[in-house]
Amino acid sequence: MIEPTLNDDGVMDFVASGVVVLDGVIDESFNRRCDDLAPGNCDAFIASEEFTRQVLLHPKVAGVARSLLGEDFLVPRGGHHHFFKEPHLGQTWHSDGLSGSGYDVFELQCYYYPHSVALEDGPTMVLPGSHCRAVDREAIAHYGDIRGQLSLTVPAGTVAMTRYGIWHKAGPKTNDRARSMIKFSYHRTAEPRRDWLCDSPEIPAYRDRPRLAYVTEVESYRDRVRRMRTWNWLCGIDQEVALRWEKSQRVSELV
Repeated sequence: MIEPTLNDDGVMDFVASGVVVLDGVIDESFNRRCDDLAPGNCDAFIASEEFTRQVLLHPKVAGVARSLLGEDFLVPRGGHHHFFKEPHLGQTWHSDGLSGSGYDVFELQCYYYPHSVALEDGPTMVLPGSHCRAVDREAIAHYGDIRGQLSLTVPAGTVAMTRYGIWHKAGPKTNDRARSMIKFSYHRTAEPRRDWLCDSPEIPAYRDRPRLAYVTEVESYRDRVRRMRTWNWLCGIDQEVALRWEKSQRVSELV
């Protein structure tokens, strides 16, 4: 049985940022098994018993998936090996498909790094808090660096787990050292309910996180509402969070 590893605060952190980074959790001996992996589709490798046991069902990795996706989540059976060796200018910001389609959490898109990644290696960049913004990938490609972006300069064996739809890109690469990233996704099958690590049966109200560096004060209010709705959804609460104008009354009700 897979045990959850996140508590209320950990889940609230994810609701706000859309990312959990597990530094160096995969054993070095298995990281070396990825040295000769061909670029591109790697379904057979990800579906192998060894990858499943060493990565996908690793207690810390699967524990996050269990916390955010509930019981009996779908374990990946395929994925893609993103491999860079030559210097390049990097990618543009994109989300994989459409993002911001709702407040639910049905998919965790994960990045596994079998080698350490330095800034010169062209690390993956993710933008915390971007996962609920309703854009398509072409709409954000013109942005350059964004204040508050997270550069995944990480030790070997790191797994980053993100809400599907988070903005990300490969950063500029200035050396000729091989840089690998293996991407795969977990999916939800269970109805949402608060069944991660809980100290009390009482469901706490969502406690908001600080405003993100690139977010205006007006947009931060909208972000807070989005986060509250996601928290309520994850807890299985049938409770809508209304914007201020949605709480207004008709004049006929007041006179």
